[in-house]
Amino acid sequence: MPEWNDVGIILSAKKYGEKGLIINVLTESHGRYVGWINNYKTKSITSSVLPGNLVKVTWKSRIIEQMGNFKIELISSISGKIFDEKLKLQALTSLCSLLEKFLPERQRYNEVFYGTRAFLNVLAINNEVNDKLWIKGYVKWEIGLLSSIGFSLDLKQCVVTGQKNNLYYVSPKTGKAVSKDGAGKFAPKLLRLPMFLGGAEVIGSSLHQDIMMGLDITTYFFKNKLLSSINDAKSINLPNPRDRLENMLKKL
Repeated sequence: MPEWNDVGIILSAKKYGEKGLIINVLTESHGRYVGWINNYKTKSITSSVLPGNLVKVTWKSRIIEQMGNFKIELISSISGKIFDEKLKLQALTSLCSLLEKFLPERQRYNEVFYGTRAFLNVLAINNEVNDKLWIKGYVKWEIGLLSSIGFSLDLKQCVVTGQKNNLYYVSPKTGKAVSKDGAGKFAPKLLRLPMFLGGAEVIGSSLHQDIMMGLDITTYFFKNKLLSSINDAKSINLPNPRDRLENMLKKL
C-alpha cells in the first residue's frame, strides 16, 4: 500500500457528499496532490484545511493511481492572521487558484513551494509603515510561477542593445526587457516595465501605477503564453479570484 509523509500548503477544500472533503494541497516533495478526507466535521479538521495553511500531510492509497486519503495536521494558519484584511485574503485566494490552474498533479515543483511559502510569510506580517509593499511581492511571486511552469521573463538587460540600464519595456513576444533606445517606433506595442521589477525610474510614477504595470505583464503572459497553449483558444480567462484581485487593486 503506497504511503508518504510531507509538508504542504492547502490550496482548497471542497465538500463531497455528506461527510467528505476533497483537498487540494501543494506539497514540498510530491507536488500538487488531490486527496480525500472522510468525517471532516470536526473543528480541528475544518480549521486545518483553510487555504494557505501550512500542514503536515500523510497520504495513503490502496494503489498509486487512486486519489487516496489524507491525514492533515496543522502547522501554522495564514488565514487566521489576515482574516480582517480583505485585500490580503483576496491575494491568498488568487494565489491558490493560480496554483490549482497551472500546476499539473503529482509533479514536483520545489521552487514554487518555497517561493509560495516565503510569500505567505510576508503576507502574514503586519507592516504599519507601508501595508501595501507586500503587493510587489505578490507580483514577483506570479513572475516566479511563470518561470517555473515554462515561461521565464528576462528583465535584466535590453534584448536589442544589451544595456542593463534605462530599461522601460517588456517585449510581449519574448518576455525580455527593452530599453528606451532599443524600443524605437515599437514602444507603443510594448508592455511597460515598473521600477520594482528593474525598470527605469519615471518621475511622477506612483507605487500603485507600478503595481498595475506589473500585473499587466503577468496577466498578458498567463493568458497569451500559458493558457493559450493549454486551451488552444483565443478567448481565455484567468481564474475568477485573480480577476477580482486585479479589480480590487485598480480601485485603490
